[in-house]
Amino acid sequence: MYLLLALVAAIVFALGSMVFKRAFAEGAGIVHALVVNNVVLGIIFLPLLAFDSKPVAWHLWFYPVLTGLAFMVGHLLNVVSIRLGDVSVVTPLLGAKVVFVGLLGWVLFGTQLRSEQWIASALATLGVVVMGRTDTRTAQHAARSVALAMGCAAAFAMTDVLIQAWGSQFGVFHFLPLQFAALGLLSAATLPYFGWRSLRAPARAWLWIGAAAFLSAIQAILITAAIAIWKDASGVNVVYATRGLWSIALVWVIGRWMQNYEYRAAGNRIMGTRLFGAALILMAVVLTSLGQAK
Repeated sequence: MYLLLALVAAIVFALGSMVFKRAFAEGAGIVHALVVNNVVLGIIFLPLLAFDSKPVAWHLWFYPVLTGLAFMVGHLLNVVSIRLGDVSVVTPLLGAKVVFVGLLGWVLFGTQLRSEQWIASALATLGVVVMGRTDTRTAQHAARSVALAMGCAAAFAMTDVLIQAWGSQFGVFHFLPLQFAALGLLSAATLPYFGWRSLRAPARAWLWIGAAAFLSAIQAILITAAIAIWKDASGVNVVYATRGLWSIALVWVIGRWMQNYEYRAAGNRIMGTRLFGAALILMAVVLTSLGQAK
């Protein structure tokens, strides 16, 4: 059941990335994907506070706040990379997040890495190189898209590492809602920088903005519930990493109905190469999970 939830979350994430791309095409801006989306997530997760009868550890308030900040950075890099790059390139690269989790745990907390995890790092690196070489635009544009996507994966990996390190001390049903509340508040605090006028968008764009926020919330709830209830983060992350493959499949199959023409610009050979790169990253995720499970 929980792996099915992770699979649905992976498909919804891939679809949500395409909807974000369409929202940008209709006139939405970064602020809509950052502020509107994250405020919605902050509101949706608040009711989880009622599921824990223990008092909130307010003296550790900075734990969920710092984790929310890491999540905000990851989400910002994600939406910028989607706006500037191809969904079928950017989304598969996010699979490297699980590899980053192991590396960050090793660097920050001294967690030992097994041989499978080192091999996974090499495989993920190869997959990233393959994906980067499939960008049909300039080398500078390809490097920028890859850098943004990898920065996003690293920031989301940091989020996972902090949740693993601090979540149990704080209490999961207190930590997660406060983390997402901090995410919403921190995102809203960026409005003075962007300017209030940045919230303006064509009426047609708001349809896609709302749909993207809804899909983002659904996948966040599904993946969080799968990990929090069944406590198999490794297995869940393996299945969730298939979002890269799903993004390529969705662009290939339904892209034209969403006015996404990446497939037309790339062609069968390049799309096939992207599928190969995504498969390498997925193999890296599987190896990482095997190393963690021992």
